Amino acid sequence: MNRLNVLIYQERPSQQMTLHQACNAQGVFNVRLAEDLPAAKACLASEPLFDLLILDHAMSETAGKRLLNHLCSVHGVRAILFVGEPCASRADLAREARQRGLWVLAELPWPITMPRLEQALKRLCSRSPVVAREGFQTVMLHAHAQ
Repeated sequence: MNRLNVLIYQERPSQQMTLHQACNAQGVFNVRLAEDLPAAKACLASEPLFDLLILDHAMSETAGKRLLNHLCSVHGVRAILFVGEPCASRADLAREARQRGLWVLAELPWPITMPRLEQALKRLCSRSPVVAREGFQTVMLHAHAQ
């Protein structure tokens, strides 16, 4: 797999780690985790362009809309992958992202399956070449590193 630069913003730590491990299993090792909305926005503003942002479809509508507004203003991500199902009582964030011109790579059900994730990552890599990056790093929350 190409050296993709991935940011995961998932409010549930157990699912965050599962997504991180799933990316690693697909050969994607440059994975960053954002523990909350301010951390996600800071990562998107400070890093070079992320190839993929993985989001929880059921995140709060307020946080989701704020993040979409931020993405439209900073252009910090090439594609978004939504995991899980949208809540019936809230706005469909994937549809809203598409309406704003953001590329929604896929909407995968939870629990995530390796073949579906692999297909999405291959589609991301084939759509436009990823610039080779020097080395790689895996970053996790301090609480998970102990």
